Amino acid sequence: MTRTMVLVGLGILVWSGGARADGYIPFTDYLPPTTLNAEEYQSGYNDYCRDDRGRMDTYRCVDKVIREMERRYDPLWNACDHRGLFALAYLLTTKEYQRASLEPGFFHDPEFLNHEDVIFAKLYFDAYDDWQAGRLQKVPPAWRLAFSASTMKRVTTSGDILLGISAHINRDLPIVLATIGLTDPVTGQSRKPDHDKVNAFLARVQLDPAVQAAWDPSYVSGIPGTPTSSVTLALIQTWREAAWRWAEQLVNARTPAEEAEILAGIEWYAYQEGLALEASNSYLAPVQNSASRDSYCAQHQDQ
Repeated sequence: MTRTMVLVGLGILVWSGGARADGYIPFTDYLPPTTLNAEEYQSGYNDYCRDDRGRMDTYRCVDKVIREMERRYDPLWNACDHRGLFALAYLLTTKEYQRASLEPGFFHDPEFLNHEDVIFAKLYFDAYDDWQAGRLQKVPPAWRLAFSASTMKRVTTSGDILLGISAHINRDLPIVLATIGLTDPVTGQSRKPDHDKVNAFLARVQLDPAVQAAWDPSYVSGIPGTPTSSVTLALIQTWREAAWRWAEQLVNARTPAEEAEILAGIEWYAYQEGLALEASNSYLAPVQNSASRDSYCAQHQDQ
């Protein structure tokens, strides 16, 4: 918690000094990696990312994830299911990632990040499928909170989106990073520069217009008077930095018991972040509810 609080403080301090037009300041780029274990395990590339001849296919890997996200998103939108808000945010983010990964020189190792993209998405798919099938004991606490809040319509549009983002970054991301490795096994170079570069393409995701058009015309991801999404983007950068530090702790764990303790800490931290988000984004019943945006969504389906 101390490490995370320092990161949050740093993020607020740097952000408060001013923001670009898109609200992005790369403050985490200046925070160096501290991984000590150079022999961390690597999971390698999986078959999902290879073509029929066994070669890596930079486009195929992410394109398959996008098609799966679209398949899952469409019925949520058609039903005006609030879980569709995060599904939309994740879909748009992955499409923007694909554009960045195909942009020469944007990432140092786009093939590795494609692999990360697949594993990262799978954790969300698994959590959703377990929730949908009623296997609640298998759903991580942060995801149970996010799915429950959306299903029961307890939170605002921002709440639906942020609870999903928080669960995915604060709970899933450190586990993914530790699993696939924080250093290049050949060069020994840290993968943190590419991890930080993700924040640059996140600043390009055009979420507000898509949400306003399909779900809620009143939705704004930023705070009035500030660049749209600037506060949200700074928060996500801070979460992503914390995820990297949790992953460092995982790969440096000396015993299975120590690793289990760190994993428990990740689950607890992600759940606590979710609780804070739910509290700050909940409707104040009976005065507030989701009726107006649900009506807007339903009318949009008839068009």
